[in-house]
Amino acid sequence: MMDVVTRLKSQLNAPIFPGEEEKTRQAYLINLIAITGVFLTGPIWAVLPWLSEEGSLSQFLFAVTAVLLSLIFAKFGLLHRGRVREAGFFLVATLWLILAIITLWGNEGLAGIPFIGAIALIPLIAGFVSGVRASVIITVLNWILGGVLVWLEMTTVISTSIMYEPPARYLALMVMFSAFPLLVYLWRRNFSEAIEQVRVVEQAQAETAAYRRQNELLEEAVAARTSALEESLTREQHMAEKLALALESETELGELQSRIITVVSHEFRTPLSVISSSAELLQKFYDRLPVERRQAAHTRIRDSVFYLNDLLKDVTLVDKAQRASIRPSYQTFTFSNLCRALTQQLLGEVSDPDRVHCHFAHGIETPIQTDINLLQQILANLISNGLKYSEEAVAVHFWLDNSHLFIEVKDEGIGVPRHEQARIFELFYRASNVEHREGLGLGLFIVQAICKLLQGSVHLFSEGQETTFEVRLPLLPQVESMEE
Repeated sequence: MMDVVTRLKSQLNAPIFPGEEEKTRQAYLINLIAITGVFLTGPIWAVLPWLSEEGSLSQFLFAVTAVLLSLIFAKFGLLHRGRVREAGFFLVATLWLILAIITLWGNEGLAGIPFIGAIALIPLIAGFVSGVRASVIITVLNWILGGVLVWLEMTTVISTSIMYEPPARYLALMVMFSAFPLLVYLWRRNFSEAIEQVRVVEQAQAETAAYRRQNELLEEAVAARTSALEESLTREQHMAEKLALALESETELGELQSRIITVVSHEFRTPLSVISSSAELLQKFYDRLPVERRQAAHTRIRDSVFYLNDLLKDVTLVDKAQRASIRPSYQTFTFSNLCRALTQQLLGEVSDPDRVHCHFAHGIETPIQTDINLLQQILANLISNGLKYSEEAVAVHFWLDNSHLFIEVKDEGIGVPRHEQARIFELFYRASNVEHREGLGLGLFIVQAICKLLQGSVHLFSEGQETTFEVRLPLLPQVESMEE
């Protein structure tokens, strides 16, 4: 059904000729006249037997049928085969010829509707679809047709009851309607100038956008280099200060906040630029873009939003962890309900849920006391790492022993070099093999901090490209530790 509707729409729409604006505009006008004419003449043709006066039915049937057939042939026989110019000439010539025949066939003469239509309507149609020259030609033909009608009226071949003399009426009508080619010329010239102005403005905007983008790239490169230098200087300064004396805790917290603000402010640039450029592309060229390009733009926006959201969460948690302001809110769950709730939350928050496979045994009613929100944050960070560094699925396993809940997150990504595994949970530390992937080195620091807060632990096992994080939490945390 959808294919039929799509095919019907494509048949009703005017053809488009990329790079040929004038031809596309002409095709649109011809298509509009043809579609409108078909929808109007069809019902008229059906009701003519009931509306026509005696003696005029044959004239009306001829006119409507000829117009209908001409419109159909102009659209489907010429226009949709790319012969736009021929379609315009054929349509104008046919409509004028039909009106001329009806004018000469009837007895209304200069006062008849067919003649008025020929001199008032056809020059405009000719000018819009085929140009000023066609409008002038039709106007000349109308002068000839009017002269023939004057001769027929004066020789009483056509008898009309108009109050003016045929020559005077003829001159008045023709002089008045001969201004139409001039109007068409002025319209086409102004239209062309307007199109050219729009084209110049669009080109200027495109050049401005290109210069702006170059400046942004330069600023980003300078900012990245400055950030790298600042980080290097900060590390050297910290090492010297640690050798001299231990900094007070409030000073360390202040410097950490400054560092986070500096790094995060630069980290925001790339995803925000991606969102801005993708949104601008969709806004300006949505109708011209193929479906794949639209989906790619939407995907870039979605991934950037997910990254910014996760980054803000991580920065907030790091700040709270440093201030020791995180307090667990313990609740009691059964093992099955806890695993089910965590799975639903995680699949709704990660950027690629189809690559996350959660496994746990159903029907286990062992009670577990924990903070589900903090536990969800642990898993979100571990799964996010797995999706970032692996093209394969990330497996999450839940199981129990007598006193602990175990959660294992495994991926087949890039692994962690053996000599760097001891530092992987440090704040801002990133392994040497992460290459160009985004990140600040906050996630695993947060995971370890929350695990300690929940009186548990997290361990890394990595061989080759396989990486496994194992979280171990007590089923019933100690009350004394909770109060502390």
